[in-house]
Amino acid sequence: MTLDAEDKLLEAVLQEYKILTEYERLQSEDLGGVYVTPSYDNPFLWFGVIFVRDGVYKSGVFRFTVSLPNRFPNDSAVPVVTFQSEVFHPLISPTDGVLNLADTFPRWRAGENYVWQVLKYVQFVFQSVEEHTIHPECVANNEAHELMHENRAEFVRRVVHCVEDSQSKLYDVPPVPDRNYICFDRFNPDVHGPVLESMKQNKVPEVTTPPSSGLSWVRKGLYQPLTK
Repeated sequence: MTLDAEDKLLEAVLQEYKILTEYERLQSEDLGGVYVTPSYDNPFLWFGVIFVRDGVYKSGVFRFTVSLPNRFPNDSAVPVVTFQSEVFHPLISPTDGVLNLADTFPRWRAGENYVWQVLKYVQFVFQSVEEHTIHPECVANNEAHELMHENRAEFVRRVVHCVEDSQSKLYDVPPVPDRNYICFDRFNPDVHGPVLESMKQNKVPEVTTPPSSGLSWVRKGLYQPLTK
């Protein structure tokens, strides 16, 4: 291995370590209803889902990805948040699902900005969109923005429709064959029952045989993970 190749390998290892540290930092933050995990195949791609708990989008279950720049975190480029289904929202593009982050993150500042802050912003724009002053240059969906201010009843009707649509897609087959893609199963007493009882008793569940599709479930009608 040449010296140049060794330097590139070391740089790649250090970068993946920084991304892992970034992910571990999330564990200490209050991100209620927001769940993310890095792709098994690509540490620069994270899979996420938000269970909206308050506001006009309440009960919505929206999947998204977070794409990190190639030189993250030492890059002024801001991570890209892309929603996987159509979301009627003033800050989300109806054509490609990208969330406009320019209002809060005009550029990325390593050591000052962190992915958990981006996720908090995702949480905020769903739960408090009507309280948020959106600068004109940051509007990604003009129709949603205009309706929110000029015809709230129609805006709410459109939002309710996209919330219901998101719920109907909760159990869809993953669009990518990545083992870390976040999936949810309907509650299965044989698979999830022991885990639920252990959680109720604050015990660590003993899993002797790994289930085929994880231990996350959502009870029909509630749209909250780990519910029964």
